[in-house]
Amino acid sequence: MRTITIVYERHHYLYRWLKPLLASRKEFKELGYKIEYQSIVDYFPIFRGSFQKKIEHASIKSACKGRRDIVMMAFHHSTSDFCMKLSADKRAEILKKIKEHCNMLVWLDTADSTGTCMFDVMPYVDLYFKKQLLKNTEDYCRDVYGTRTFCEYYHNKLHIEDETITQRYYPHTEKQYLNKLRVAWNVGIGDIYAIKPIQLIMHPFSVTKPHFLSPNSERTIDVQYRGSGYSPIAGYPRSRSKELMIEMITESNIKISDITKRIPKKEFIKEGQNSKCILSPFGWGEICGRDFEAFVYGGCMIKQDMSHCITYPDVYRSGVTYVPLKWDFSDFKEVLAKADSSEYKEIAQKAQKYYQFFFTENGRRDFAKHVISELERK
Repeated sequence: MRTITIVYERHHYLYRWLKPLLASRKEFKELGYKIEYQSIVDYFPIFRGSFQKKIEHASIKSACKGRRDIVMMAFHHSTSDFCMKLSADKRAEILKKIKEHCNMLVWLDTADSTGTCMFDVMPYVDLYFKKQLLKNTEDYCRDVYGTRTFCEYYHNKLHIEDETITQRYYPHTEKQYLNKLRVAWNVGIGDIYAIKPIQLIMHPFSVTKPHFLSPNSERTIDVQYRGSGYSPIAGYPRSRSKELMIEMITESNIKISDITKRIPKKEFIKEGQNSKCILSPFGWGEICGRDFEAFVYGGCMIKQDMSHCITYPDVYRSGVTYVPLKWDFSDFKEVLAKADSSEYKEIAQKAQKYYQFFFTENGRRDFAKHVISELERK
């Protein structure tokens, strides 16, 4: 029996994402792997304050001692001191110590995009798991504008700069390390439907199952979207979507949510449940919780083409689980105009059925098999 020990920064966001590991502990055990946190206190995530940083430092210090089999480390590139404040040399020194005390060291990249990678850890870890991985992994061997391929695409197309995504440099990796890359799992199977903190803490060995609404339910809105851009390049997919939808309101008979106003969250959820399609453009990353809300609400997800990356679960199957949009928005109005079609309803049905599988025992077993196969893959 092999043992996987999880070491993380104790932030509740990461706790939600890591939860499927503990929720599938029985299925992992059946396959010869035991899942555990480093300490009993790791079952209690931190929601705010400087205390999280103190616990993070204590967790790293503890990981440098004792003897372990497989250690999985999860620290976010923009929230943890280990990634934000330590120099690459100091980080390397600590990773070397941890590696001395385990048989296998695995880095869990927690970024929301295919980019913003912590590749300075590559020489010191055995494997590098990422939520969503570029199919063309050689792109990881060069500097990409804004560290995201879609940001580089819009930078080249629009010829504008975006300091919000270029002020921090993320080093690329070397070709010799590409064989360490592995596909982790995306936020869709994390505990993203636990609304109150008590739900997370009181049920450490399960993931909150959402209430699925049938795609056949009566709906009066064709497309829901209320996003807005927050930076010239990373936010462009959302801001451009908003512009085009405003144009469509006056040009066609399509029923669209009033994207010019902000509404309370409860009202926003009801609106999503009353929509035939849900638009989910790229944000800081390609994948977000909005994608999976579409499946839960029974709406057809419309999203920019995801064929450049791979992820688990594979919920981005063009024309099967979602409707893709061209990155240049040239087909935007044409795609949205079909929101009321039987074709899109069928896609919504297939997507929901596929997503529901991962909240079952067989789904947990599939997840365990995926993680283990990536661990053991040569």
